[in-house]
Amino acid sequence: MSVRVLILVVVVALIVGVAVGHYALPRGDASAISGRVEAGVGQEDPAKAASRAMTFTQPKAPAR
Repeated sequence: MSVRVLILVVVVALIVGVAVGHYALPRGDASAISGRVEAGVGQEDPAKAASRAMTFTQPKAPAR
């Protein structure tokens, strides 16, 4: 297989992969990473959510 054919096959595979990823795969809800916070059903105040998240990241005191 020549180098030109190999390059052509790689370029075509890349184009097909991008097309499948763009058109065939469903898009997820990216509101969690976009920075938008909309108050609605099931959503809460960002300060409360951050406070709750911090309770799981605090180091625990050693048991004596």
